[in-house]
Amino acid sequence: MAVSKEEFNAFHKIDRTLFFRLVFVLNRDMNQSYEVFAFLYLLEQMNYARNVVSYVVSLPDAFIDAVANEIVACLSFLYNKDYATLFVANNTDDHSVIPLVMRITGGRLTIKFINQSRDALLLGVRKNLSDICTRAFDDMCVRAERYYQEILLAIEREKVLEDLKNIRLSSQQATINRQSVQQERVLTPTLPPSVEDEANKIDTETDQEVKTDDGEVVVAADDRTVFLTFSKGYPISEEEVRVYFTRKFGEVIDAVEMQEVEDNEQPLFARMVMKTEHMSMIEEIVTVRNRNKFTIDGKHVWARKYVRKNANPSAASTSSSQI
Repeated sequence: MAVSKEEFNAFHKIDRTLFFRLVFVLNRDMNQSYEVFAFLYLLEQMNYARNVVSYVVSLPDAFIDAVANEIVACLSFLYNKDYATLFVANNTDDHSVIPLVMRITGGRLTIKFINQSRDALLLGVRKNLSDICTRAFDDMCVRAERYYQEILLAIEREKVLEDLKNIRLSSQQATINRQSVQQERVLTPTLPPSVEDEANKIDTETDQEVKTDDGEVVVAADDRTVFLTFSKGYPISEEEVRVYFTRKFGEVIDAVEMQEVEDNEQPLFARMVMKTEHMSMIEEIVTVRNRNKFTIDGKHVWARKYVRKNANPSAASTSSSQI
């Protein structure tokens, strides 16, 4: 007998409560929280920590955050063999890195065990991600993505207000200078662009199809773009994105535009523009749900069709419905 979505969510009520606190209360990365849960489930399945989710959800927020940080450390050891091997070789004390996890598991889960059981643990984490986490938290992830977009939009609004303030000050100073030298030329400040979600900043392309001199139709980049989001704490390079999707789908990529960040920061999203002749591959990449997850070198990447906000009256509603 098939289990309905409502029944499935009711069964995972405690899990959903903890996931909500991680993402919405503690503002932790959504994709990273997926993996934290997959690892917690694995501890229960291995009988290393019975009812661990019920135990963790009973803790204050500060302790929940600390436990999540230690599990992220365990995942880092799991995905980075060289890192774990070096840690074990140096005989570093596990209690100095994962004291809470050691306590929860009665000292049985160690970095050495993670290093020795890497293949089995990776298989378990990936199975829990696909079989449990994706289904239990998918609706909450939609809410989280909208929540993140609202935060980005608020930040952009603050930047624009600051820019407008600076422009007014510059304009006033320019007026004073003109009067002092009796200039007649009118100085008109250039206003900043309208506020857009950072992930949807537009380039110079138009929204219309363009014909080249030989009559070939070139589709605007926005209409053949896949939007990729990455987990915070798991940096992915442009080269990794290109290599992975080229191996999986062939020579279909026209360009990969990573988020512009400072040298010490990690890009959290990218736009992958498909070649015009291969733009139909977008449907295969994002699937019928218009949202698909890939794993690149152990790091999760979410893909959906890119929709530029406020391009036209219906674009905004289309964008929000495709998150």
